[in-house]
Amino acid sequence: MYRQVFVLLLSVACAACGTALDDTTRFGQELEQLLDSTRSPCQDFYGYVCARSSNADQTLRLQRDQQRFQQMLRSANPDQLLAMEQQLLNFYKSCRSSRSVEALRISQLYKSTGGWPALETRSSNRTLNWLGLLGYFHEMGAPYFFDSTISMQSNKRLVTLQPDTTRRHTVSKFEQRMADLLKSFGVEQSRAHVASLEVLSLERNRREIVKTERSDDQVQYSYANFKSSTFGNVSLAQLDWDGYFKQILGGKSLRPTDVIVVKQLPRLVDYMQLLQNTNMHRLLNWIWIDYLMDIAATDCKQLAETYAGDVYAHLLLRLSVDRERMTEMYAAIGRAYKEQLSGSVWIDEISEQASQRFLNHIMHVTISGDERLDAAYRELDLGRRNFYRNMEKLRRFQHKRTSPTSDELQMRQYAQIFETVNGLLPKLNLSMPLNYVLVGERFARNLIAAGSSTLTPGAWRSIDSDRQFAQFQQCSNSSNPNELLLAILGQRQTGNCYRQWLGQQSAAAFRRQLTSATTGQRLQLSLERLYFIGSLLVDCRELQIAGGVQLERKRQLQHTLLRNSATFSEAFNCRPGDALYSQQPLCKIA
Repeated sequence: MYRQVFVLLLSVACAACGTALDDTTRFGQELEQLLDSTRSPCQDFYGYVCARSSNADQTLRLQRDQQRFQQMLRSANPDQLLAMEQQLLNFYKSCRSSRSVEALRISQLYKSTGGWPALETRSSNRTLNWLGLLGYFHEMGAPYFFDSTISMQSNKRLVTLQPDTTRRHTVSKFEQRMADLLKSFGVEQSRAHVASLEVLSLERNRREIVKTERSDDQVQYSYANFKSSTFGNVSLAQLDWDGYFKQILGGKSLRPTDVIVVKQLPRLVDYMQLLQNTNMHRLLNWIWIDYLMDIAATDCKQLAETYAGDVYAHLLLRLSVDRERMTEMYAAIGRAYKEQLSGSVWIDEISEQASQRFLNHIMHVTISGDERLDAAYRELDLGRRNFYRNMEKLRRFQHKRTSPTSDELQMRQYAQIFETVNGLLPKLNLSMPLNYVLVGERFARNLIAAGSSTLTPGAWRSIDSDRQFAQFQQCSNSSNPNELLLAILGQRQTGNCYRQWLGQQSAAAFRRQLTSATTGQRLQLSLERLYFIGSLLVDCRELQIAGGVQLERKRQLQHTLLRNSATFSEAFNCRPGDALYSQQPLCKIA
C-alpha cells in the first residue's frame, strides 16, 4: 500500500513548488531575526543558531504559539477530523468560552461535593465527610492527601494507599496565586480574606506533614481488618470506605479478603488526623482553591496539551503539514534506512522490524489518522459549552486509562516536534523543503531508535556491533558515543535524501527562484546551510530548558556531530583552524 502511495506522491511532486518557495522565503526572512550573526557558525554553531532564539521573549513566544494554534484549529475542516480530534477541539472551544463562575457552578463535581463556600452564601453539603469528598476528586484523578492504586494479584484486588508528598509552590507563591484566584472569580473581599486565612492555615499544616521525614515502609491488611482499624484518634470504622471504593471502582465493591497495602503509614495517620480535625467548610475552600489554582492560571492550549497530550500531539502532526509532501519524505528516509542499515552490523532483525512498524504507523497517521487512538477516545463525550464539566470527564477518562506502550510514547514524543515548528513558521502546512530542514533528522533518529524498548542509550543497537562500536567510540572521543552514533546515522540518511531532492529537475528551478528571491538578504542562506540551521533550531528551546550541565553536554554533542560532517564544512566554508572543521579523518560507521 505504501509503495502505491509513494508513487502517487511522486507524480504530483512539482505541484507544491510555489508553496514551498513562499514558505522557504518567509522562513529565511524569520531567520534574520533569530540567528546571532556576531558568532561564526564554524566556531560556535550552537551559539550562532540558538543564542538569540533561545533567549527570545518567552511571553511573546507563548502568545505567538497560542495564536498559531488557534489559527490551525480555525482552519481545520470538521469533515476531515477524526472523532478524537473533534473532542479535543470541543474541549479547547469550551475552555475559550466557558471558564466563568456560572459554568463552574453547574458542573457535576461542584454540585456533588457541596460547592465552594467562598463563593456561596448557603451551607455546604452537610451529609458529606472528608473521605467522601476526597472520593469525588480521587475518582477523576486528583489524588489529594493520598492516592489509591488498584491492581489484581492472586485473584484478589490489591489496593495501595500512598500519602501525597507534592509541593507545587512555595507558601508565598501559593498565597499569591490564591489571592489572584479569589479575585478572578469575583469573591467578595471580606469573604475572600477569611477564606484565605483558613486555607493558608490548612496548607501550612499539610506542608508540615509533607516535610516530615518518613521511612518508605508499608503495612498490609485485609480489607476487613483495615476498615475496623483505629489510627491515632481516627476510627476507620466510622468512615464510609465501601462508598469510597465504589466511587474509585466505578460502582464495584471490595471483598473482605482483598488486600490493602499502606505505604508510609505514619504520614497517612497524620493526614487522617488533620482531616478529622478540619471542618468541611474549610476543607472545601482549600480543595477548590487548590484544584482551580493551576487550571485558572493556564491558557487553553496548555490545558489541551496537559490533559489530552496524545491527541494534542496527533492533531499538531496532521494539521500542520502538507500531508502528501511529508509522507513523501517519510518514504524516502525509510528507503534510505533499508539501503544503509538493513543487514548492517548496527541493527538486528528485531530493531529493523520495530523501525518498519514505526514507519508504517507514522505514514498512516499522517495520511489517514490513528484508528486505535480514535477508538480509545470513543467513550468520551466532550461538548463545547461547559469547560469544567469537560475537565472532569477528561481527567476521569485519563485516570482510568492504562499506561501508554513504548510505541505510543515514541509517537507522542516525535509528534511534539510540530509544536516547535508551528512556533517557528509564519504559516501552516509545512512543505518541501522545510519538512527536511525542520523535521527530517528528528524523524530519522526516531526511526532508527524505534527498536529500543527502554531509555538505555544505544538499546537500539545490535549486540553484534560491540567491536565496531568500541572503534567508533575511540575515534570520536565522545562522552556520549551512543547518542553521537544515532545522530550521525540520522543525519546521514536525511542529508542524502535532502540532497537527492535538491538534485531533481523540478528542484533546480526551485533553487534558482529561491536564489533570486533571497538576493540582497543579509544572511544569503543556501539550501544546504538552511538544512543544518533548521535541524538544530528545532532543538534550541528543548536545550535551553535542559540548562546547566545537560545543556553543555548537548552542545558538545552537536559540535562533535558537525565535526564528523564533511558536508557541514563545505556548506559553511569552514577552514583548518576552525573549531568545527574536522582535523582528522571522519569516523567510519559503515
